[in-house]
Amino acid sequence: MSPSYKKPHRKRLRLNRNPNLVPESESKMATAEEINNDSLPTLPIDLVPDIFCWLPVKLLVQLRCMCKSWNSLISDRNFTRKHLSLSTTRRLYSAAYEHKPDGLVHNSYPLDSVLSSKIKQQLLPFNSIVASCDGILCLCDKRKGIAVLWNPSIRKFKELPPPFENVQIRKKAFMTFGFGYDHVSDNYKVVVLYYYEPNLPITTTVKIHTLGTNFWETIPTFPFGTHVFDEHSGTHLRGTINWPAYTGRGRKGPFFIASFDLVKESYQKLLLPAHAEISLPYLSLAVLRDCLCLISGHDIWVMKEYGIQESWAKLFSVSFMQHPTKRYVLYTALYIFEDDRLLLETLEGWENKLVVYDSKNDTFKVTRFKNDVNVCLETLISPCS
Repeated sequence: MSPSYKKPHRKRLRLNRNPNLVPESESKMATAEEINNDSLPTLPIDLVPDIFCWLPVKLLVQLRCMCKSWNSLISDRNFTRKHLSLSTTRRLYSAAYEHKPDGLVHNSYPLDSVLSSKIKQQLLPFNSIVASCDGILCLCDKRKGIAVLWNPSIRKFKELPPPFENVQIRKKAFMTFGFGYDHVSDNYKVVVLYYYEPNLPITTTVKIHTLGTNFWETIPTFPFGTHVFDEHSGTHLRGTINWPAYTGRGRKGPFFIASFDLVKESYQKLLLPAHAEISLPYLSLAVLRDCLCLISGHDIWVMKEYGIQESWAKLFSVSFMQHPTKRYVLYTALYIFEDDRLLLETLEGWENKLVVYDSKNDTFKVTRFKNDVNVCLETLISPCS
């Protein structure tokens, strides 16, 4: 052996070298023990959940197939709740459900696709999204009184039992659904409000379904002599579901917000801004940055402290609503970006459109999305619990 040759400290498998220049002791294949000695350190098992909870849902769904322990971890309710608290990825969904096999039809888009002129939405037969909560979409078919819970991120859905056994009520009742989370019972609830005009005096009946049960419970009616705007679904915020409501016949005031507490299963009456000019027939609610919002005319109001009338403040007055050549109606607000641009749903004639409004520059952009969509968080929460 040449005196200049130095024997390596460890034996390694050499590649892409002339075997005639490699000593005989190194030309052999590495043993399992040698490979094991060179492997990376093992990740402490108690760090796995902390790392996994930062991963995107799509990757976690794939990791569930790797081994039983990972599948058990990712399916665990405590892990899915922790992952939910850290999740920030949102997508746009349009969906429809028909009461037949494979009746769920949907489209999914990245949230920032509304800023692109290249993506065109595929139209669905009809919209049936009630609301989204913790990554679960609630869909319904008001014509048949059917409700479905669906998490598109993990592709799981559950059809709920029918809330109406009476065929006449199912066909002729005016109804609206709401969906939200009860933090005390750590469960999700679907609420349906309906009234049946042949019955006088007209009263709003309330039924509630708790996920995991197989029935709807009828609870006391609204105590205000209330009618809610049945074309609007309930808006969920911090364990409450909220509807714009009125007491007079023919949609006449006074107007207010009927709030239903999912924990106590009780009602509260929220007053509208004292100086707001209420514009009908379009009056709706939304949630922006964890605050209840009121949309009326071309104004968007925000309730900074939930339940406190004095905390209402006008967030924006959308000037494009007064376009001289087009008749826009502001239907609802879907999302507010970090730079304060608003994603709005509008009606132009009889056509729904999504608009991105920049209040700083007082400019707007009509997107290529036309029918109703919903912004939904990507999560691991299963509707089949």
